[in-house]
Amino acid sequence: MSKKDMRRQQIIRAAAEIFGNSNFQNASIAEIAQKADIAEGTVYQYFKNKEDLFFSIPAQKTEEFCEEFNLHLQGIHDGVGKIRKLIWYYLYFFKSNPAYARSLMLEMRVSRGFIKSETYGKIKAFTEKVLEIIKEGQESGLFRKDTSAYTIRELILGVLEQRVTRWLLKEETYDLIEGYEEVCDLIFNGIKSSERVEGRNII
Repeated sequence: MSKKDMRRQQIIRAAAEIFGNSNFQNASIAEIAQKADIAEGTVYQYFKNKEDLFFSIPAQKTEEFCEEFNLHLQGIHDGVGKIRKLIWYYLYFFKSNPAYARSLMLEMRVSRGFIKSETYGKIKAFTEKVLEIIKEGQESGLFRKDTSAYTIRELILGVLEQRVTRWLLKEETYDLIEGYEEVCDLIFNGIKSSERVEGRNII
């Protein structure tokens, strides 16, 4: 890691602590710079403003999420298996990273600047992968073709995002993965094809 990258990570770690102990509105660049033991002006050499810095905090964790998801898909060749893994992994990852979940779901996603952030770009790559899986399932006859792949993606991710958000608002008082099979059944009942493959029900 270069000296520049190390300094950037130093600022992000300090910002994560300041934002974690306060909130976006109350935290200041001056506080973050003091925590990182650097001059306030140095922060602006790496980040445009406080919002840019705020959105950069979860970028690394989001990249980790995407990379691990791709690893979990290795060896799974059918669309049903991949969507099942998606549902389980999504819930597992957010359960294992509640601070990241709170930051992403309750603060960042409701900000207008989120769509321009590095984190958004990484999440978009993940959603494109989900779309690819759905289209593969449609082409193989597993998933219904009378509904747009984009609509199916909205259904799947919408259910998962709502489940995580509710868990956060309930202060994580229950197991997020509990009821995983019910979520799978709900989603598959909505997207499964009525066709048959080799004389058997697809799902």
